[in-house]
Amino acid sequence: MMLKWISKSGTFIQFAIYFVILVVVWIPAFVNPVLPVQTPSDGPLYGLLVSWLQPFKMLTSAIALILVVSQSLILFYVFQDNGFFKRGNFLPAIIILLAYSWNSNFQTMHAILPASIFIIIALNSIMAMYGRQTAYQQVFIAAFSIGVASLFYIPLAYLLVIIWFSFITYRRSIWREYVISIIGYILPFIYYVSWLFWDDNLKTGLEHLYRPLINLTLSARLSIINMVWLSASALIMIVAMVAVLNIMSDKLISLRRRSWILFNFSLAALIATLLTGWPVLSVNYLFVIPFSFFLTGSIALIKRPFWFEIFALAYFLLFVLMRFYIVIYS
Repeated sequence: MMLKWISKSGTFIQFAIYFVILVVVWIPAFVNPVLPVQTPSDGPLYGLLVSWLQPFKMLTSAIALILVVSQSLILFYVFQDNGFFKRGNFLPAIIILLAYSWNSNFQTMHAILPASIFIIIALNSIMAMYGRQTAYQQVFIAAFSIGVASLFYIPLAYLLVIIWFSFITYRRSIWREYVISIIGYILPFIYYVSWLFWDDNLKTGLEHLYRPLINLTLSARLSIINMVWLSASALIMIVAMVAVLNIMSDKLISLRRRSWILFNFSLAALIATLLTGWPVLSVNYLFVIPFSFFLTGSIALIKRPFWFEIFALAYFLLFVLMRFYIVIYS
């Protein structure tokens, strides 16, 4: 029952565990810093950021770590504010840190890192919509944040459907909210297109935006070690998702509805993955947010979690073994 004990051990002990993991797993990133990850699906904001950071490998790793830590802490507080877990449960932040640190070759800047900050803001706004007669402000913030995130990593444009799925989950049918979601979503693109026009680069910029949105060609074949990790992650997430959503059926209706927002997010991320050629190593990080929620819920909320405890411990053992293998042989 080690993971159960960690989830209830108090913030100080959990923060100490978090700090130890951070130091241990990120040392290789600073000993042998690598260049930022770049793909054809990267958005213009990420391209601009990389152009500034690329000459400075150490700075690139430092900013990547800051973004990972920031994301883990922000998401921890979002889960707390929405009443999912007890205030002393720091486990979601620990899981976020581990999920972004499984491969030392990816412990650098990649487009999902800055984009995920805006995705978390969007999710928090969507959850805040529940119980409000009018949620125009929350809808606009969520849509605008997803639009900005798409300018860091273009396939994130598909995440707009999270808002529409959430209207169904919350049983909201106000047409104004659909219109506001579209206005908020396209506003960042209007600013970007205006800049392209004034820079006399409109055609090239627009082609860069729409080409990654539909790519039905599968990405390059993954190595065995990557396939093992991604398959294990997918399996444990599906098991944890089913378990937590089943548990939430006995909780308050507000928690039930908000927990389904994480399912909506997973579904939208899967749609983005299918339509953009399965860029698994990049889109894999999209699932970090719901993964941290469902895994924490499975550990903290299941009354008799022994079977899942063994399952989760085996997964974390796989993480340790893969880290040693990648660091030694890469």
